[in-house]
Amino acid sequence: MSVCCLGEVWLELAADTAPELADGFRAGTGGWSAAFCRRYAAHGGQPVLLAQLGADPFGRKIAAQLAADGVDCTGLSFTGQFPTPVVFTGAGEPPLPYRAGGAGLALGPEQLDPALFREASALCFSSAGLVDSPLRLAHLKALSLARDAGALCCYCPALEQAAPLWPSEDALSQTALQFLSRADVLFLEAEDLPRLFGSRELRTALFALFTGHVQLIFYSDADKIHVFTRSVMTSAPFSGQDAPLLLYRIEQSGLTPAALPRLKPSELAALLEAAS
Repeated sequence: MSVCCLGEVWLELAADTAPELADGFRAGTGGWSAAFCRRYAAHGGQPVLLAQLGADPFGRKIAAQLAADGVDCTGLSFTGQFPTPVVFTGAGEPPLPYRAGGAGLALGPEQLDPALFREASALCFSSAGLVDSPLRLAHLKALSLARDAGALCCYCPALEQAAPLWPSEDALSQTALQFLSRADVLFLEAEDLPRLFGSRELRTALFALFTGHVQLIFYSDADKIHVFTRSVMTSAPFSGQDAPLLLYRIEQSGLTPAALPRLKPSELAALLEAAS
């Protein structure tokens, strides 16, 4: 089985200093979805990237790099109407995105292939691609296709990473809140809670998080990683477990949306132990 990862991919130009002071940049592949797919492939999984690049040399270079890293690019689209987006990064500076009118945000729902979801165990997405654009509509369509296929819907808000790519933090937080309940599984970080709820109080947040389809929540802070269902929870020392590894263990366990509410504490602990 595979895992579909929907989002935006771009050409990342990195410098060792502030971009405006740099004499040169290192070119690489950027974007949450690309990073997730690479990590998932490194753990032994089969990630399918759902994204759009420009039909230009940068788009072709990025696609070749991802394929070489074990990412299935059959869900990758190319367009001649928009260029591959570019994001500049520098030491101590927030990313500088040049993605307006870019290929990534122009991916529309009609471009998604339903067959890819029928072969997938899960769909995973973050907040970066949920800005007001055709790509946001593609997320809504993907969630519908995944649910119809019986695949897990997994949301990694990653709000701190997404914030520089949004026009305002308020718009980001409000949109993220709207998408939380559409997922079966949430992967949260301590930095997400203040942006979502204005507080770091986890117990209070859980009441708001367990709504809609949500049945399983992973929450990581500086010391521990916690996992919750609506009735049980367990924790383990945090030792760098990431969402791709945890989702890989979920897939290996054969968990479906219907199975999540029945998970026992020992099964939750096994997921964390296998990931540590």
